[in-house]
Amino acid sequence: MNKAQVSAFVENPPRDVWLRAGSRSVLIRRRTAVITAVLLLSVVATGLWALGVGGSSLNHFKVAEVLMGGGTPGQRMILVQWRAPRILAAVVVGGALGISGAIFQTLTRNPLGSPDLIGFTMGAQTGILVAVIVAGASLASVTSFALVGGLLAGAIVYALSFKGGFGGLRLILGGIAVSSMLGSFNRWLIVQADSDTAYGALKAVTGTFASVGWDTAGWSLAGIALISLLALGFSQSLETLSLGHELGTTLGLPMQRIQALMVLTGVALVALATVVAGPISFIALLAPHIARSLCRSYVAPLVASALTGSLLLLAADVLGQAVLESLPVGIVTSALGGLYFLALLIAETRKKL
Repeated sequence: MNKAQVSAFVENPPRDVWLRAGSRSVLIRRRTAVITAVLLLSVVATGLWALGVGGSSLNHFKVAEVLMGGGTPGQRMILVQWRAPRILAAVVVGGALGISGAIFQTLTRNPLGSPDLIGFTMGAQTGILVAVIVAGASLASVTSFALVGGLLAGAIVYALSFKGGFGGLRLILGGIAVSSMLGSFNRWLIVQADSDTAYGALKAVTGTFASVGWDTAGWSLAGIALISLLALGFSQSLETLSLGHELGTTLGLPMQRIQALMVLTGVALVALATVVAGPISFIALLAPHIARSLCRSYVAPLVASALTGSLLLLAADVLGQAVLESLPVGIVTSALGGLYFLALLIAETRKKL
C-alpha cells in the first residue's frame, strides 16, 4: 500500500470489515467496534474508580498506593478480599444480564422480551427461595434450584404462548401473568417461614453485592463467564433469526435447535446471575436497548450489550454506595430503569406534539 492509498484509507476508512478464517467469516461494523471500545474503557475506568468507594477509609489515593505494591496488610485485604470481588461480580453479572436480554429480545422480536418480564428471573428467584427455606442454603442447591426454577417458568410461559409463537404478544402477556403468580408464591413462602429463615431468604432475593466474596461467588462467576463466552458464538445466528423464521430456515439455519440452545443459555445466565446477586431488574431490559441505539443496529450486538449491562450495573452499585447510603443495587436499578422509560415516554410524547 503506497502513501496515496494510506492517506485515502485514513481519510475515508471502510465502514465495515470482513474477518475471514477458513470457511468462517465475521462482519465487523466500524461504529459497533468504536462503541464497544468506548464501553470497555468506561467499564475499566468505572471499576478503578469503584475501588476507592466504600465504607472504609481506603480512598482513591490509598488505592493507588496499594496497586503500586504499598499499603498495609489491612488495606490490601479491603481491596483484594472485599472490593475487588464486588466490582468483578457487578461487571460479570451485568454482562450476563445484557447478553440474556439481547438474546430474548431478538428471539421474541419484541423490545419487551426481557427475562424480567417473561418470567425467567422470577422463576430463578422462586428456586432460590425453595432452596433456602426448604432444602437448605448450600451453594450447590441454590444454583441448581435457581436454574430449574427459571427453566420451569420459561416452559410454562412457552406453553401458554405456544399458539402465538415464540415472538408473539402472548409470550409477553403469559410472562407477566406467570411472574405475578410466582411473586405471590414467593411472598407466601417468606411469610410461612420462621423469622430467622425468612430474614435469610429475604436477603437472598434482594439484589445486592454486599455479601459477595471469592468464597461465596467464585464458582458462579466462573460459570457466568464461561456461558457468556459460549453465548457470543450466537451473534451471527441472532442476526439471521431477526430476519424471520422462514428466511432463517431457507438459509439453512436449524431454527428449533438454535432457539432451544439460546433459550437454555439465556436462562442459565439469568439463574447464575440471580444466585450471585439476587434478582436485578431492568438491566436485561435496558442494556440491549441502549446498545442497539448507540450502535444504530437493528439487532443488539452481544458484546456491546454485555458491556452496557456491566457499565450500568457497576455504576448503579457505585451510586448506591457513594450517594445513597449503601442502598442495595437492585433498588437503584429499578429506580433508574423507571426513570429511563419515563424519559423515553416524555420524549415520544413531545415528538407527537
